[in-house]
Amino acid sequence: MIDKDYFKNVGFEVEEESFTFGEYNSMDNRMFMANREAPTPSEREIVESVPYMQGVYDFSQLNGGERYFDNREITYQVMLFEQDYPTRKYAEKEIKRQLMPLGIQPLYDSHDNGCHWLGKCKSVTVDDDAEKGTLACTVVFDCYPFAISNDDAGADIWDNVYFPQWFFQTTEYRVDDKTEINLYNWGSRAVHCSIDVSGNVTITGDFGEIALSQGHYQDTQMVLAVGNNKMSMDGRAVVKFGFYVEVMY
Repeated sequence: MIDKDYFKNVGFEVEEESFTFGEYNSMDNRMFMANREAPTPSEREIVESVPYMQGVYDFSQLNGGERYFDNREITYQVMLFEQDYPTRKYAEKEIKRQLMPLGIQPLYDSHDNGCHWLGKCKSVTVDDDAEKGTLACTVVFDCYPFAISNDDAGADIWDNVYFPQWFFQTTEYRVDDKTEINLYNWGSRAVHCSIDVSGNVTITGDFGEIALSQGHYQDTQMVLAVGNNKMSMDGRAVVKFGFYVEVMY
């Protein structure tokens, strides 16, 4: 097993981190991460310039002040060290074979606690150094602009909690009369909310008013803004809210 002292001796700063996409995990394949790049995505700007006016009119945030972004590229450089030619060629074939055919799905990065990206592999390029016995692979993913929480906001699965950016809260309520509640969206953008209802309930908030009977509701008009969302419920039911936060990392 090659340890970190080896990397220092050959002049590489390698982190004990990895990415997982589909069935492929970089560390399990002895691909040690040498570099990671995740620049912020570009904004979809809608601007108009008017003659004899300073600056421009920016209409990009007319829909509730939310900013909209294009996909972002996340790039990893992973390296295989001190291996013979057949091993390096096999590693090159495997990383291409396992990553490129897959469609859009979760990309897990050990750097991003409790969240994942959603995207597909855009390219895999390699640099084989026969003299040093190394294989450097640059892997580029085309991803949705926000990282998405691995678990429902109310799940509070201990191993997945990232304490600097987490909010513990109740997302299931028993309603016997009018009940005031707060749901907190600790992410970076507004998100839709699913609702499970056992009984009958009317829910009122900034999104308006919705009356629900027993069932599971995936698509509703309920959108949780960033921060605290106050609402009231009236009726007799057990109501469970479900939502996944989206974070700009």
